[in-house]
Amino acid sequence: MKIYLKALILLTIFCTIGKAEQVETNPVIVHPEQYIKISDWSVYGTWSAVGIIHHVTIENTSDIAYRNIKVRVYYTSTSTAQQAIIISQETGILPIILPPHSKDTYVKGGTTLGAGSQFMNPARIEVLGATPVRDN
Repeated sequence: MKIYLKALILLTIFCTIGKAEQVETNPVIVHPEQYIKISDWSVYGTWSAVGIIHHVTIENTSDIAYRNIKVRVYYTSTSTAQQAIIISQETGILPIILPPHSKDTYVKGGTTLGAGSQFMNPARIEVLGATPVRDN
C-alpha cells in the first residue's frame, strides 16, 4: 500500500511540474506583432523634445484582443544631407485595447512616445509586441 501511495504522490508531482513548464506555442500569444498592422499614424515633436503619437489606425487580424501595444518609430533628419538615414528611434506603449478582428483609429488626443524633435521626420513604425487579453 505504501508503494502505491508513493507512486501516486510522485505521479502527481510530475504532472504538476509538467503543467508548470509548458511552453506557450499559440502564435497569436507568442507573436502578436504578426497580427497587428498599423496602416496610418502621425507623430510630432514638441519644443520640449517630447514625441507625441496620435491618430493611429490599427488592425487586429487575430481571434483574441490585445492591450498595451509596444511600437517603435524610426526617424530621419530634416537636413537634406541625412534625409534618408535613420538617425533616431523611440519605443513606447500605446495604452489601448484592440478587439479581435477589428480596425479603428486610436489615441486621437495623442500620447507620449519618448523623445521627439521638430528637426526629425518620423519615417516608419513597427509593432514590437502586445499583451494578450485572456479570460481568467
